[in-house]
Amino acid sequence: MAKTIANVLVGVAKLLVRQPNDAIAEWDPVNHHLGSYSVKLTKTGTGNAGGTSFTVIPPAITFASWHTNIAIAGKNSFWYLYPAGVTANFLYIGYRFDDPDSDNGHVEITSVPFQNFPGTGIWKEYDELTDAKFAGYYGEDEEGNRMDDWAIDTITLANVKNAIDGAVIDGDAGNWVLTKVFYTLFETTPARYACIDDIVINGVPYTVEPGGDAPGMYLSSPFEEVGYTEDGVTMEYAAEQADIMVHEETFPVGSALTSESLTITCNMAESSLANLNNAMAGAVLLGSKITLGAGVNKTMNLKIEGTNPAGFHRAIHIPLAVAGGTVAMSYKKGEKTIVPVTFKALKGDEPACTIVDNIA
Repeated sequence: MAKTIANVLVGVAKLLVRQPNDAIAEWDPVNHHLGSYSVKLTKTGTGNAGGTSFTVIPPAITFASWHTNIAIAGKNSFWYLYPAGVTANFLYIGYRFDDPDSDNGHVEITSVPFQNFPGTGIWKEYDELTDAKFAGYYGEDEEGNRMDDWAIDTITLANVKNAIDGAVIDGDAGNWVLTKVFYTLFETTPARYACIDDIVINGVPYTVEPGGDAPGMYLSSPFEEVGYTEDGVTMEYAAEQADIMVHEETFPVGSALTSESLTITCNMAESSLANLNNAMAGAVLLGSKITLGAGVNKTMNLKIEGTNPAGFHRAIHIPLAVAGGTVAMSYKKGEKTIVPVTFKALKGDEPACTIVDNIA
């Protein structure tokens, strides 16, 4: 049996849990335009709230440069895929700019090009080549005063620029820097997904692949952090192998992989109801009450985030997992209560685990 044990949560690394498993951001090896993967954002339409998104942190781009190039064909685009026959408030695109000369100045500009857009089930390219479809913006000026406006399909990019310039002290937000671009599914219903591939930001094309050249790639669902841990988080992968023997040889002539397993173990130092619910496979959390004995076995979505040896972001994503093992908690005077938890990865439609290092 081959076994790999790795302590993956050190320093500022963290374990995050999404339960119920109804808003997922994952690498999709089935649907892709070019290469071998796309980013797939999924909302199950079962009452989930919050957004699931794909974020890129581009190199320093000023607002003045971006404002000029956003309306030029081919300067800002991406490939997308929506399920055929589903009409919804699909993907929106956000651009966040920060003022390098103040602590408060920032703005997020939101584009909604697919409002009530019917999916076709085929790959298409979207090119931000017009002022239209900018839904609005919100942020703060240098002094922390809120600035915002939201009016779908009526705000033009020129109006956004004038409003932002008017809100800053020097009257010019041209040197504000683009710090992230994000593609998000947000609304609760209906059930839908969006796949994203091959993007261009301010005239620079990027490959959307695990470990690809898109800088600062980040897949995000509305996860909850488990908080402080007693001794970090350990990921354990085990593989069972069977030797293939033939009569004429004393050594195996091959080896067949017969089973695989992956577990995440963690001693949570914060015994919140959310953590207790995540740790106990049969727990049902409703408001401020947990009940046991209903025979449930809930699935969840796990992510471990940290920094790789090169100093870039590392994400370990397990899209389908269940809690397992024994949960024993000690309540003693003068001692903190530790909540031990073991998560076991399951195989769904996507890979059971994906480990991605950004290269930039």
